[in-house]
Amino acid sequence: MGGRTLARAALPVLVCLAAVLWLVWGFLAWGGTGKSLLTLAALLVCGWIILRRYRHLQPAQQVENAGDFPPEDHTGPVVLVCGDVDDNMFAPGPFRRTTQGWYLRVAELTELMTLATRLLARSPVMAGQLSVMYRCLPDSHDDEAQLRASLKALRLQVKQLRGLTGYDVPVVLNAEFSGPETPWIVVRGTTSLVCPEDEPAMTLSEWQRTAQTATVQPFLTQATAMLHSVMLDELGKSDRLCPAIRPFAVTLRLGLIQTAASALWSQWLFRLTRISPAIRVCAHEQRWHFADPVLPLLIPYTTPLQGGKTGRRVVVVLMLCALGALALSVMHNQTLIRRVAADLHRWQAIPMDHYAPKARSLHALQQDALLLERWQRQGVPQRYGLGLYPGERLWLAVQQTIDTYVPPPLPPKPKPRPVPKIIRLDSMSLFDSGKSVLKSGSTKMLVNSLVGIKAKPGWLIVVSGYTDNTGNPELNQTLSLKRAESVRNWMRDTGDVPESCFAVQGYGESRPVATNDTPEGRTLNRRVEISLVPQADACQIPGKPSASSQDDDASQHNGE
Repeated sequence: MGGRTLARAALPVLVCLAAVLWLVWGFLAWGGTGKSLLTLAALLVCGWIILRRYRHLQPAQQVENAGDFPPEDHTGPVVLVCGDVDDNMFAPGPFRRTTQGWYLRVAELTELMTLATRLLARSPVMAGQLSVMYRCLPDSHDDEAQLRASLKALRLQVKQLRGLTGYDVPVVLNAEFSGPETPWIVVRGTTSLVCPEDEPAMTLSEWQRTAQTATVQPFLTQATAMLHSVMLDELGKSDRLCPAIRPFAVTLRLGLIQTAASALWSQWLFRLTRISPAIRVCAHEQRWHFADPVLPLLIPYTTPLQGGKTGRRVVVVLMLCALGALALSVMHNQTLIRRVAADLHRWQAIPMDHYAPKARSLHALQQDALLLERWQRQGVPQRYGLGLYPGERLWLAVQQTIDTYVPPPLPPKPKPRPVPKIIRLDSMSLFDSGKSVLKSGSTKMLVNSLVGIKAKPGWLIVVSGYTDNTGNPELNQTLSLKRAESVRNWMRDTGDVPESCFAVQGYGESRPVATNDTPEGRTLNRRVEISLVPQADACQIPGKPSASSQDDDASQHNGE
């Protein structure tokens, strides 16, 4: 029984927890840490609620052992009888069972909520089977104010019962008057039926046409008037604490029951008709006091249903989670639309000739398209699925915009820059060994070799001398410099080139181009090199501006 009670306590809470977690993990755009903390808080709250519900439902075990409540497989109406209830009505015990329903005695009107709470704690599905029957005996009341106070207390109890079950519980007003005996008369809306025992029901007008109703008519008329003037009038009142009650049905019956001259019914009847009810009392059996004909009318409106405050709260939580998920999904879709629209507007606002900003805007659109394509292949995330996801339309607009992109024209290819040309002359062909004076036959070789070297403004003619490592390094450095000066002097004098166009350098044996360990290598190292080097202030002719080195013919022989 403890496990069953725990299941009843935990199941509604777990359903709500599942809905909340679905909302948190499926639709909130939080990080994993925030969602984990929220989940932990929800688990703690649910555990506390389950513990409270379990402690509240534990007394239901004692109720079931009492055997006074309907079995859990009972599907008919469960009528809580309150008001003027006496031992004659419930002589064998606190309940009465019939084939169509089950009556439960409420000893005091204030115990109506208590009994209903215990019943629903044991069988929550019976929340949809509950109905209330208020038994009113005007012959037992001497004070109309006291009777009205009892009816007002009924309104308060029914209001609380509505909070427990979650809906308006059917209320039956059951009245018994002293007078000539009649069958039960059941009034439901505008229909009035007379239900003789073991006979078919008939309408009130048909029954009144029979001979035996002549003496009953005055009593019946006044009983109906008193019901409207006192009982129904009080039930129909509404105030801040006690809402009005519209009875599901009204049942009344006349018979030889105990009365007194000071009773409300006796005074009412004598004041209006001068008729006094008979003092004679008849001992009726138990079922005579129960309006069983009303049970078939209650059956369509009472069915097993998981209800009560718990069921209503579960439904509210589920609805709130569903509405929250829908609202969050709409919000996420609107955010997605605004983001893609902003990228599209940015693209349209950038002129086509602004290539760098256009490329950045194109990259943003490509990222949008890749994201939407991935969602098309792998499925739309849940947080977008409930709010009319516009992914296909957005993707089409983005892709069409990307297709309009015109790449910038390619920059012109730079002209190949010629490798600087260095003219290398063999020193042994120009000079005798150890000498720096040009040989007499070297002029022809110099002319043929230096035909491409022209003096131009902005270019410096560099003449560099080199030797092998034979001999003293200092003498070699001096010899290389003098040989370079000799070549420079020849070019200056032969071509009438200004001194400012030349630069002379002697490196001696410091920059070999081959090994000095072989005769061939030493021959290559003994050399004079002539090259053109750009220099803005070189070879200036007075009275003329400097020429650009790129516009010079010498650029064909030298590069930056």
